[in-house]
Amino acid sequence: MWTQLVLLHAGVAAAAPLVSRDSTLLGCLTWKKRLTFDSNGNFKVVSFSDMHMGERWGDGSWASWGPSNDAATQNVHATVLDQEKPNYVVFNGDLMTGENVFADNATGYLDQVFKPTVDRGIPFSSTHGNHDNANNINHNEEIEYEQAHYGSLSYTRSDVGPKPYGNGNYWVPVYANEWDWAPALVMWFFDSRSFVSGTGNGPGPVPDAANYYWVDENSVPAYIKAQSLLMKLIWGEIPPSLVFVHIPFQKSDILSTLPSAGDHDDEPDPSTQGYLNNTYTGLDLPTFQEIVALSQGTNKVLAVTSGHDHGESWCARSKDSSGISLCFDGHSGYGGYVTTHSTVRNGRVFNVKLSDIRQTHPTVETWNSYENKTTGEFVVLGKDYMAEYN
Repeated sequence: MWTQLVLLHAGVAAAAPLVSRDSTLLGCLTWKKRLTFDSNGNFKVVSFSDMHMGERWGDGSWASWGPSNDAATQNVHATVLDQEKPNYVVFNGDLMTGENVFADNATGYLDQVFKPTVDRGIPFSSTHGNHDNANNINHNEEIEYEQAHYGSLSYTRSDVGPKPYGNGNYWVPVYANEWDWAPALVMWFFDSRSFVSGTGNGPGPVPDAANYYWVDENSVPAYIKAQSLLMKLIWGEIPPSLVFVHIPFQKSDILSTLPSAGDHDDEPDPSTQGYLNNTYTGLDLPTFQEIVALSQGTNKVLAVTSGHDHGESWCARSKDSSGISLCFDGHSGYGGYVTTHSTVRNGRVFNVKLSDIRQTHPTVETWNSYENKTTGEFVVLGKDYMAEYN
């Protein structure tokens, strides 16, 4: 069934100076199939990160292990999808190793990334990472290709953000059923930008417009503020949410030292948002502060989930993250670097239950699902998770 929602406009601009009369809830798309919880009140999401399709030798020459690794990555996804049977898939950045691909074959690697998910008819969204911005490919090109070729299943879009390197910022609603006016869950997707210069043979210049390693502070915080205000004005409340972004917020550095189940192989590693020339700028904070506002002090933000660090697959929260759970996906592909504990690839699963997110303090179940058909690191995120640090 296709949604009959029209784009919702704010008619209360006088009481809401942050939005105009023409402001629109951009996630309510009339041409997309409505996403809903299943008949048991569950909505399961699998997040894959760091596939790194299309790799070659360091000098840029073809390598037989490149296609073999890509096929192995597809097998990881197929195994996890068949084991978990999710309602939704997130490709959470570094879909390819962009510095190794050519302009005439780059988007073909997107086809390979999406194939196991598309073959199973599962709807999906993408964020993009630093390796998805390179000489022969950029975030905007990937978004446009995905929309043009996978429009029936893809919910990826570009609401705000600087083109072509950082415009993949948007949100997607999930409804309890086909008839509800307001969604029960919102999934937010943010573009952490960055750029990998040169080719497989070595580094090269970085375009001035791409030399940023955080979600755009000039457009995204205002976008979150305006959209969330409209949600509250029109729906009466801001729904619980999941947040996906490739490069982790700097707060993850602080949480990495806490005891949490999962891999901790990439620590200490300052490759979080906000760093430029090895100096922390704090420019990831405007977006993070708006995410904190979304959580409303009651754990309405169920988790903020990142990739980027292949050897990290934990979830943690503390007062340093304003009580918000920050998670890592682990390593979902056979491309990219491998750490001691990331040799068995995985995806991160979120099992969202209506009964859990309708509580005053919502919770969500999460775990890692592995290519060897095992699962691990099961936790319930919410106010009681790691309460001793909050």
